[in-house]
Amino acid sequence: MMRVPYDHRLEPIDEKLVKLIAERLHISKGTNGYPTKEQFDRWCEEYSIDRNVISSVFAAMNNPRRPPRHPASPQNLLDIIPVMKKISVDGFTYHMTHMEQYADFSLVYVEIYTSEESESLELNVQLLLSVEPTEGRQIQFHRSQGHTNQTSLAYMVSPRLPDDLAPYKFQLVPYAVPHYPRPPERILDQTVVLD
Repeated sequence: MMRVPYDHRLEPIDEKLVKLIAERLHISKGTNGYPTKEQFDRWCEEYSIDRNVISSVFAAMNNPRRPPRHPASPQNLLDIIPVMKKISVDGFTYHMTHMEQYADFSLVYVEIYTSEESESLELNVQLLLSVEPTEGRQIQFHRSQGHTNQTSLAYMVSPRLPDDLAPYKFQLVPYAVPHYPRPPERILDQTVVLD
């Protein structure tokens, strides 16, 4: 692959960007600094910039030291803690159901659903879990699955949360997930006999 040479006219702009990013990271401590949807919409229109571009920048700044992806499998599952926190807002129910405990991280599960009558309402969830106090923890989106009118999300929190969650406050905060190309698809379409 041929690399395009760096245009040195960009250097003073890039240096300003780096200085501003460093200043922002210092103030926000790398977390909980995501603009509102209204701010995003205004900036996208005002500066004629694609939402995915600035979403990617903010996502990177809000999690600058992304922890490695730990394997989550039944073999290294230590415990399952029921949580059962639930709230309804604007016709949608947000339900934090349980937490899986692993040696180095926790997986926190959130269900979102609506009773709206639409038979084809697909939920595009752009929310990230926030935990206070953070105590140096990193949080990243782990996986989701869903169908009409509901979705299930899992967030990876590392290092792991304690089993007693009473001192902690949980929120779902705006987080436009950057769009990446889909990985290659593996089609499983053969009969499997389970004995």
